[in-house]
Amino acid sequence: MTSFPDESFLALVPVQALASEPGEGGNLVLIRPKVLSPRWGWVLKLIRKPVFRVKLDARGTAVWQACDGTHTVAQVMEAMAQAHPGEPDAGFRAALFLRELARGGFVRLNPLS
Repeated sequence: MTSFPDESFLALVPVQALASEPGEGGNLVLIRPKVLSPRWGWVLKLIRKPVFRVKLDARGTAVWQACDGTHTVAQVMEAMAQAHPGEPDAGFRAALFLRELARGGFVRLNPLS
């Protein structure tokens, strides 16, 4: 059994792959097409609501904004841990959130160049 996050995950650089828009209270709303594959993109024209809108809270917004292509996962985790010193698992939760963003196609996790 491997531990999460491992060194290879921590060295990746998250980059936003989809658009966002301002939401309530300074938080962001992520906009994700219901079909990500360019091959099936024509289906979006047939769907009345072709996108999902995912509302982020303040922490999610902070993590999303850190996905600018310059910070590694480890740096994002450290920033979240420092921003929430009373929570010992704030950095770990940021890593879990980044993993889910990548699985959902919201961010790309690129190797450090």
